[in-house]
Amino acid sequence: MLEIREIFNKFIHHTPLDLEKKFYMLHYKNADIKVLRYLRNILKGLYIEVLGEDEGAIFELMSSGALEGWCWQTTESAIIFFDEDDYIERGNLKFGYGYPDYYHSWICFKFEEEEYVFDSCLNMLCKKSDYYKTFSVELKGSVSAHDVKTELLRQMNTPHQEKKFASETDYSKILWQKYFGDYYREYRKSREGETVICGPEDVNTPFYRSNVGYRVQIEEGKIKKLVAHYYYSD
Repeated sequence: MLEIREIFNKFIHHTPLDLEKKFYMLHYKNADIKVLRYLRNILKGLYIEVLGEDEGAIFELMSSGALEGWCWQTTESAIIFFDEDDYIERGNLKFGYGYPDYYHSWICFKFEEEEYVFDSCLNMLCKKSDYYKTFSVELKGSVSAHDVKTELLRQMNTPHQEKKFASETDYSKILWQKYFGDYYREYRKSREGETVICGPEDVNTPFYRSNVGYRVQIEEGKIKKLVAHYYYSD
């Protein structure tokens, strides 16, 4: 316990911590088990497919590290199941001396009058005050769960034009058919039945830098199941 006491002492007195100690401390200060149970219950309807490589429930993919690098997509997919007033934040985390700012997104939510951060890519669940203090957060933008849900349903009810992979010249069509025909057919097949949302570069929009195909199951006006299929940005 000596090491954690030393870390807490530095934390209280605002003494800089290196990256390893920052992660160690937030994992040590994980939220109470009832908060984790709450998250597991509300997120049981979320299923994620990462490219064609990994797929499963969010907590399974978190434990395997499969969600690292997919923070925009994961926060936007998960926030659908949170309360309307919960929200996504986007900004820079300070990892410490020698590390560049880490541009990132995470979910902030309230449970029993306390605000928490759920960071599925860094595998963290802790009080928001501890998260902010540890990483000296530089906030860039935010969006509410209500706005993300509203935009998802709007996009799902809006006809989308088929994606074009080549110009309209006959020559380019021949080249695409010859060299990329199999890729194109597999790409089309993988997106059947999905509403693919490609987000803009506005940090305050519901879907930011996103390229995700969504399939949903709605019961009594509420989203009960959501399958999110992550793609590389086109």
